[in-house]
Amino acid sequence: MADRLTRLSALLRAMGRILFLRWPDYDFNDLATVQDSLDGPAFQRAAERMRRDPTGSEMLDHIDAPTLRNTDWTYLSTLPVDSFGYNIWHHFHANGILHPVDLDVPEVRWDPDTEQAKAWYRGTHDVRHVMVGLGITGADEVVLQAFQCAQLPQKLSVMIVLLGGLKHALIDGEARRLLRDVPRAWRMGRRARFLSLLDVNRFWETPLTEVRAQFGIEPLGTAYPVAERHPEAPWETPREWMVA
Repeated sequence: MADRLTRLSALLRAMGRILFLRWPDYDFNDLATVQDSLDGPAFQRAAERMRRDPTGSEMLDHIDAPTLRNTDWTYLSTLPVDSFGYNIWHHFHANGILHPVDLDVPEVRWDPDTEQAKAWYRGTHDVRHVMVGLGITGADEVVLQAFQCAQLPQKLSVMIVLLGGLKHALIDGEARRLLRDVPRAWRMGRRARFLSLLDVNRFWETPLTEVRAQFGIEPLGTAYPVAERHPEAPWETPREWMVA
């Protein structure tokens, strides 16, 4: 488990790269290091909640967290338009984010349960976009982070809500929307079932509305479920993505 000095050192290096060397083209490794350094205790709490639940415990012990490489995107793209799985594929494909992101070995590591809880959390980030009906605009991300922070308080989420919210309110003219939707997202996050207990593999073929109902989710946006099938579905997963 990382000690405080290791975490602080890794955090300062990552923030330095983000702010002074790579902005605005920092990579996901920098962002992951910031989260690893700041929010390990949050993921410890997530692991504890998962461990107390039969499904969550199985996810920690026996089920690999989803990645772009270990997901059968061809299968998802053939499912009914109203299904949870199809809408996950549509979200990734239509928004141009369906390409693998391979992180380096982390500078900061926690205990095995915490690392597995973190892997599930990261691997299902865009699942949460679909579950709450949000796209990928900057304002959408701020609203989603408010929902996430209500479910699992994290320093990085607070920073995104405050700093991102200020930026999108003042520069992008999203003040009215954010003043309306950030409090809604927070309240729903507090009411809803913990989404780190969502084993996506069990729900691919289930209608999205039914998955939402099981987790007490009321959509915060109208992006999903989509109304019609994407013209490029079914879609063939590149062979080089597949894992053995």
